[in-house]
Amino acid sequence: MMAQSPDQDESTPRVGIVVLNYHHPEETLTCVRSLLAREPASTRVLWVENDADATWAAASAVLEASGLAFQVLAPDAPALPPSGTVAVMRSPTNLGFAGGNNLGLRLLHRLGVPYAWVLNNDTLLAEGSSGDLVRAAQDRPEVGLWGTTILAEHPKPTPHTQAYMGGRLQLRDFAIAFVNDPAELERDPLTFVSGCSLFSATATLADLGFIPEDYFLYYEDPALTLEARRKGLLASGVPGVVVHHLESLSTGRRSPLMEFYNRRNRWWLIQRYFPEHLNRQRRGIWYRLQKWLFRGQLNAIRIELQAYADFKAGKTGPTDRVFSRRSLHESP
Repeated sequence: MMAQSPDQDESTPRVGIVVLNYHHPEETLTCVRSLLAREPASTRVLWVENDADATWAAASAVLEASGLAFQVLAPDAPALPPSGTVAVMRSPTNLGFAGGNNLGLRLLHRLGVPYAWVLNNDTLLAEGSSGDLVRAAQDRPEVGLWGTTILAEHPKPTPHTQAYMGGRLQLRDFAIAFVNDPAELERDPLTFVSGCSLFSATATLADLGFIPEDYFLYYEDPALTLEARRKGLLASGVPGVVVHHLESLSTGRRSPLMEFYNRRNRWWLIQRYFPEHLNRQRRGIWYRLQKWLFRGQLNAIRIELQAYADFKAGKTGPTDRVFSRRSLHESP
């Protein structure tokens, strides 16, 4: 009997696409529509509603008005809905990026769905489909994590479209540079696949412990890739699968909230994977504080000190501090 290709219609789900919604149901619906328009019948789209106690009324109204078929799943659901019906899971509280996505990933793994694709809710699938990713994964089982081409509009230094699959950790300060070359992802141990668009076998993700939840927001994707490499797996990408990305929809571009988690979690990543760099990074704090003081950037100083204080106190996961989602560069 001729084997079916990943693009053929199948009654059994082959891929689950996890889309995490947090207070932006209209944008999430647009993402889901782009997936339903391009994905084969063997794909199931899983809408995870984060902080559902506060958001489900608005999200359910958007879904009801959309005309799309959807089914709310219980945590112990025995199966996914049929092709074309959006599966919905609800987390009563905000589990963060990692915890919210893991809710869907654990369900897919428990139900025996072979592959999972994590996609940000502020993305649109423009080219290719999960079928291309399945073929790549089947051809190269030594690759544990796959990225896709992500296109994002960046305003600085001049307006431009940035293409990337992931990033590269810069050892000088552990900031992140964009990477858009699958070969670079494979050969450079400091590179990682972006969590904005990340594809893997569900068994692989389970073996890795899924996305590390103690980061809550930011730096969980380099941590996941570093864990995969510790287990002897490669990271790579499929350039022909293209998604458009409106960045930082939930946290705000360069907002105090985004900056806090980036800076706190950077410390945790360094301690866990690059401990030999900790002392040099600590010395770098004083240079940054002096620079920001000279420039009058008092908010940046406050966030840096709070992030380091929480790291020293051993705090992970969601912070109890209150931060604005407004950009640091916006007027009040």
